[in-house]
Amino acid sequence: MLLGARLKRTIFLTLIIVLLPACSIPFSNSSNTESPQPDGLIAEVVVEKPTATSQSPTAVPEVIEEEMQEPPPEATEVETQPTQAVEPEPEKPINPMTGLPVDDPGVLQRRPLLVSISNFPPTARPQAGLSFASHVYSTFIGFGMNRYVAVFYGDYAEHLQEILTNRLAEGNDDDFAIGPVRSGRVAFEDIKNQYPHALLITAGASPEVLSQLSNQVSVFGSSDESVNNTGVGADALGQLASDYPVDPLKYESLVFDATPPEGGESAEFVRIIYNYLNQNGWEYDQGSRTYLRSQDQADGSGDLFPMIDRLTGEQLGFENVVVLWAKHSYLSTTVLEINLSYVWDHFGLLYRDGRVYEIKWSTRNGELMIYDGEGAPVPLRPGKTWFEVVSFQSTWDRDKSIVRFHEPPSDF
Repeated sequence: MLLGARLKRTIFLTLIIVLLPACSIPFSNSSNTESPQPDGLIAEVVVEKPTATSQSPTAVPEVIEEEMQEPPPEATEVETQPTQAVEPEPEKPINPMTGLPVDDPGVLQRRPLLVSISNFPPTARPQAGLSFASHVYSTFIGFGMNRYVAVFYGDYAEHLQEILTNRLAEGNDDDFAIGPVRSGRVAFEDIKNQYPHALLITAGASPEVLSQLSNQVSVFGSSDESVNNTGVGADALGQLASDYPVDPLKYESLVFDATPPEGGESAEFVRIIYNYLNQNGWEYDQGSRTYLRSQDQADGSGDLFPMIDRLTGEQLGFENVVVLWAKHSYLSTTVLEINLSYVWDHFGLLYRDGRVYEIKWSTRNGELMIYDGEGAPVPLRPGKTWFEVVSFQSTWDRDKSIVRFHEPPSDF
């Protein structure tokens, strides 16, 4: 009985041990658990096994490899020194008669000096000092002859003194810096009026002429043996110019520009003919950008030779050559008047940079102005200017580039 009870208990425990795992609820990771299907829906699951010739498509992400950069160096504090502002170099003052700068503004406060310089007789050549003038006027004085009025202004005295010192060291004892100086003419008064407070220097003048000249001083030669021995020294020029300070703004009537104006015609050469014994020429030199002056020897051949400055030994060269047509009138058999004051719209020619321009000129406001047919200023090239003053009767042959002077009619 006891044995039967034990046997039953053993069988019962064995059944419990066997059946208990089957009744337990399985637990699994939620990531591997399929979503429950709703009642009545049967999902067919197809599992495709990979083969040697097919692979499951997989997304390949774009891989960007970042270059490993060294960390920036640690910033170090740099001690900076304060910088001083560089002041621009002040511009040099400009000579209003040439458009060129000068080193000393004080030289522009010296009054202009106008000097009467001889061209006849031919023994007066070569003249001294013309290359140092800002302006030179060539004027007709009768009997086929011309005379020059040289306008000195600015820093010419310093350059003259340097040249004279060098010539003295070379054994050349010059009697004067500017010359030979000759007598005055009535026309010189009109020229001087264009330069307020200017002083006219002549070797005297006839009583008839002298009475019509203002602000004039006479110089005389050391002897009466020659008409070519009168001149002005550099020291005398400096003293005369410094006696009367002037305002340079009074001489700002001309316009300058290194760039040539538009238009014009090619003009490498121009000849000025007074008569067969007095011919002059200008030939353009590209290297210096100046017109070089030549003249004949008053022998009737018409052959031209370089016109030399006695002080420098070099040919005269001017950046601008201006031909001015003006009224000429005889007041007597020996006195000729040239009307240059308070006129306007007179015809002229400007030669610069190898070209010629037709211009108009005026002194209506007491100062020389050069302009075109529309009234706009025509610029000169910065540098010196030579004025050829010719009569209304004079002609210009454009094709041959010849200006031929013709004397005005005379009642004497």
